[in-house]
Amino acid sequence: MRRLFIALTLLTLAGCATSPSSTVPPKDKELSRTGNLARAAFEDGATAKAIDLYRKALNRAIAMDDATEIGNAAYNLAMCHVILGQLDQASASLAEAKAAFERSGSYPADVLLLEATVAQRQGQLEQALSLADQVLAASSDENDLFQAMLLKGTIACDQDDPALAKTSLAEADRHHITSAPLLAARERLAGSILLLERNPAEAAAAFDRAAALFQKAKHYRDMAITLRRAGEAYQEAGDTQRAEDRLFRAKRSLAAQGEKAG
Repeated sequence: MRRLFIALTLLTLAGCATSPSSTVPPKDKELSRTGNLARAAFEDGATAKAIDLYRKALNRAIAMDDATEIGNAAYNLAMCHVILGQLDQASASLAEAKAAFERSGSYPADVLLLEATVAQRQGQLEQALSLADQVLAASSDENDLFQAMLLKGTIACDQDDPALAKTSLAEADRHHITSAPLLAARERLAGSILLLERNPAEAAAAFDRAAALFQKAKHYRDMAITLRRAGEAYQEAGDTQRAEDRLFRAKRSLAAQGEKAG
C-alpha cells in the first residue's frame, strides 16, 4: 500500500507517494484492495470514509505483521485525522506509524512533516520547528523542503513575527510546486502575513485564492475554514458585503460537513 504525501495545513494534505512498479505484485490482495478504496475516498474528499478504510487496512497489515505496511496505513490514518482536525487520534496513529517505520529500518521525511504539523497545531512550536529543521537537513525533495519552510513561516505567524514569516515564505517559493493543496497552503500563509502587516484587504484576497485551491483539491474542511478567515479579513477591511458572503458560505459548508462553524 502506498503512503500519501502530506501537504501542510496548517496546512493541509494531499497527493500520493511515488507508486511502486506496476510489474511488482501486491504483497496481499486484500490489503491492496482496501488501500485502493481508501485512497479513492481520500481523493474524492470523503475523508471520514477514508478513515474507516485505512483502519481496516491497518488491521490487515497488523495481521500480516508487515512493519512497512503497518507504517503506511497508520500514517495515512493519521493524516486523515489531521485533515478533520482530530489531533489526539492523529497523534495515536502517528505514534504507531513511527514505531513501525523504525522497526522496518526507515523514517520517511513525510512522517516527520506530519509529526511537525500535529505539534504546531497543538501549540508545541519548538518541537514543530525542530522537526521542520530535521526535514530540511535530511531531505532534498522539493515538496518536503517547500512544506518545511511553509511550516516555519506558519510558526513565525503564530509568534507574531511577520518578517521571519516572509523570509520563510520566500525560501519556500524557491521550490517549484504544482500541487493545488500546497499552493493553497502557500496562499493561506501569505494571507496570514498580510494580516499581521495590517493589510486585511490583500489578506482577504489571498485567503480567497487559497479557498479556491482547497476546493479544487476537494479539501472541503480547509476550504471552509479559509473562507471564514477571508470573511473575517474582509470584515476588518470594511467590505461588509464580501465579509457576509464568505462567512455565510463557510458556516454552511461546515454545517454540511457536520461541524459547528465556531
